[in-house]
Amino acid sequence: MKTGLLSLLCLAGALFAGTARADTLLFDSHSILELSIPLNFKALCRPRETPDCDFAPTTLDYIDEHGQAQSIKIEVIIRGGWRSLTKNCSAPLLFIRFNEDDSSGTPFEGQTMLPLTTHCGRGMSLHSASLTQRGSDWEQYLLREYLAHRLYNVISDVSVKARLVQMTYPNPEKPKNSIRNYAFFTEHFESAASRSGAVKLPRHNFDHERLDGQASNELALFEFMIGNTDWSIVRERNIVILQRPDDVQIPLPYDFDMSGLVNAKYAGPAPTLPIDTVLDRYFLGYCHPDTDWDSLFKLYLGKQEKLLSMTGEIQGLDRNSRRFISRFLREFFTIIGTPDERDEKIVNHCQAWPPDPEDHMRPFDK
Repeated sequence: MKTGLLSLLCLAGALFAGTARADTLLFDSHSILELSIPLNFKALCRPRETPDCDFAPTTLDYIDEHGQAQSIKIEVIIRGGWRSLTKNCSAPLLFIRFNEDDSSGTPFEGQTMLPLTTHCGRGMSLHSASLTQRGSDWEQYLLREYLAHRLYNVISDVSVKARLVQMTYPNPEKPKNSIRNYAFFTEHFESAASRSGAVKLPRHNFDHERLDGQASNELALFEFMIGNTDWSIVRERNIVILQRPDDVQIPLPYDFDMSGLVNAKYAGPAPTLPIDTVLDRYFLGYCHPDTDWDSLFKLYLGKQEKLLSMTGEIQGLDRNSRRFISRFLREFFTIIGTPDERDEKIVNHCQAWPPDPEDHMRPFDK
């Protein structure tokens, strides 16, 4: 609790001093918050399995800057696709909705609804296929996915910020029964857009003629770096489209759990691609005629040290994860640092321009 209390003290001090915007302060620090949400995951309605699910009331509890226990009224609902299903996740991903009056003067002041990425498997006694894996495996997946967000923050300012927390889930029916796992919040897409001087577009408004080619290339090389094929700009699969005042569109990625960096046992590449595992990288960037490949590779190579050292900043990653991540990322830098390899696997492997609307994600996109 000391680490969580210290981080809350720092955050609350900034809040009450009014030194920054309240709706971004939560994501201005990487210290780990200690939080608690009384919750019975088994009792929650699952929107992809049951119609007409609604938010369920509970509280978010924390220690304030005076060392006093505080409680915020919140509402939660299960979110997500694969990870929202009972057979896959015993502790599924959540949306947490805040009331403006209840969150005023707290670390969550200014927030309305935030995604919470949970540990998914083990820790809640649902009988599912997921439970064949160790609980520690699931927590490592979560921490690796959090790392992916932090890595993209290094590559691009047009990226989603994340905040790691230690979350305790007391069972309201059995208060002595609780579990404690890492989780992380991610900011609103609208907040990421605002920081970039852009707005979030509704789905199905992508226009390839307005696409920022440089931003698209940076994103595609990032997805290649982490070994992710579960994305598509043209089909807006795990991509949000932002638009600047000059009408230029910028792709904003999210949801990296199917990547080779995470290397979850349930993950696989897009089924239409000629690769067998998420550990096999496959470049999905476009053959845009204005692409400056040398500049793109220099951007990543110039950030190599920072990207490789980021793993050391993520509390909770075990020795095996750190070794695997280091090896996996170093393989990427070997590729882009070797002219023949980067030509073969990236430059000469780009996807047709203009993009075909019937791309590799079609079987997923329903």
